Amino acid sequence: MAILHVNATQFRQMLAEKRTFLADFYATWCGPCKMLSYVLDDIEKHMGDRIDIVKIDIDQEPELTEAMDVTIIPGLFFIKDGQIADRYTGFLPLERLQPRLEKLLGQEPPTEPEPEENYDMVIIGGGAAGLTAAIYARRAGLKVLILEAFAPGGKLIKTFELENWPGLKSVNGSQLAYDIYEQAMALGTNYLYEKVEGITQKDKLHTVHCSSGRKFTAPTVIIATGTVERLLHIPGEEEMIGRGVSFCAVCDAAFYRNKPVIVVGAGNAAFEESLYLTDFASHITILVRSDRYVAEQIVQDKVLAHPKITVLNWHVPQEVVIENERVAGMRVLDKQSGKVKTLPAKGIFPYIGADPATEFCHDLGITNDKGYLLVKNDMSTAIPGIYGAGDVCDKVLRQVVTATNDGAIAAQSAIHYLRNL
Repeated sequence: MAILHVNATQFRQMLAEKRTFLADFYATWCGPCKMLSYVLDDIEKHMGDRIDIVKIDIDQEPELTEAMDVTIIPGLFFIKDGQIADRYTGFLPLERLQPRLEKLLGQEPPTEPEPEENYDMVIIGGGAAGLTAAIYARRAGLKVLILEAFAPGGKLIKTFELENWPGLKSVNGSQLAYDIYEQAMALGTNYLYEKVEGITQKDKLHTVHCSSGRKFTAPTVIIATGTVERLLHIPGEEEMIGRGVSFCAVCDAAFYRNKPVIVVGAGNAAFEESLYLTDFASHITILVRSDRYVAEQIVQDKVLAHPKITVLNWHVPQEVVIENERVAGMRVLDKQSGKVKTLPAKGIFPYIGADPATEFCHDLGITNDKGYLLVKNDMSTAIPGIYGAGDVCDKVLRQVVTATNDGAIAAQSAIHYLRNL
């Protein structure tokens, strides 16, 4: 049967009819949900004639979402004979989802055994760098585990379109992310949805500690956790995150259809996402703190020529204006005149850089004063067996293509390290 998009009434009717099916509570703006949708498409191809796949949009069915106690998405419910047999939160790979569904259709509960604890390599972060490292490591025959707290692909799944990936004039970020992920998984990579809290060492083995309480051990670890978006640190910003302040235009643009929005920043991210927003917003104002842009010239040209975009140089955000617990605009300082004015906006997108996601390894002595990993040419850190890859490293250029480069080098270096052991 095809994937079914149902409302609350239809969902409850299926329960009353004591049906057996998989229910996916998702949102159109959710990155992990997007990645899971590719997995569900594969499930339909493999098992579509045996089980229903039911999708519920949480924005369309808020009461049902609350009734089912869904607070994190994607939320999967394994329904057997109208009763919840099991549930799972987060992205679930095909290799682990399909066996669960086979059990659901049989006589066993749709659960899975605890994962193994010992590996040749643990990769922390499932973005472009981490996935590439897994591909190289698996091709060398290593037993590899990827730990990812969001969804495979990292920032790729927040990017609508890439025009600088070699060999492709244009490619959708989510599709490229899933293609790389599928390649890594096809080689036999293990993947778990986990948040890492720390790393300890003993006898040339590294133990990776997760917030779930699980621990995984390996002689080599590759840290590829990337970066997190930087805040503006102005009044009203933090409390409006998710209610008008967003760091992902691809995720949230549809909420601002025919509404004015503000983008802050002068780099590729700010300018490229502004172009994406033109398909939705009524107008986009870009705030730049000087008259210097760091976006690529071809992107600058597109932005400056677009009729729906206004670039304000020498303008600095001062405060998010809030009305009825929603973003209503922004107070902005004109540095040239010294005056503060209020710009109307329903959405605000800060793209002013990012900080490395290295909180879990600050005490290891392998980061600089800004938190970025200090790595050598072979991507090794000061601790034998621990490597860095991608945006999390102290480097000049942070792009998908350089992340994959780092991942390949880190994996090869780790392979040589293991052979010498």
